[in-house]
Amino acid sequence: MVLANVITEATVKLDVSGVDKWTLIEDLVDLVARCGRASDREALLAAVIEREERGSTGLERGIAIPHARAEGVDGVTGALAVSRDGIDFDSADGGPAHLIFLIVAAPQESTRYLKTLSAITVIGKSESRRSRLISASSPGEVISVLEENDEPSL
Repeated sequence: MVLANVITEATVKLDVSGVDKWTLIEDLVDLVARCGRASDREALLAAVIEREERGSTGLERGIAIPHARAEGVDGVTGALAVSRDGIDFDSADGGPAHLIFLIVAAPQESTRYLKTLSAITVIGKSESRRSRLISASSPGEVISVLEENDEPSL
């Protein structure tokens, strides 16, 4: 339930293709800002880009987690882009990212922030859940898969 409390149907972007990671990061920050979960879009975008420039957040198994903590963020929030084709994210395994989770948090939200990042690694270990997220046909279907997480609610 951790991720279903952070990502909403309004912050899920399906069928992403033809963009680079920087454009996608900006699009995901825009989703969070439009939902009213971040009061300073520019500061949030700068924080996420700064973090990504220090080292790619592309992991293995088709997952990337651009993330940052910044003032003006309401608690812990996020967005998810799903790309069947994959996005080059300079991932650790050299493969494209199919599930790109943007996770952002207020500076004082260390525990919830870390638990949220950890919940994504649980999904990364499940071939079945990754496949169902990639093939989801609606944001509601994505949220249903995210709700399967056995992590405690935040």
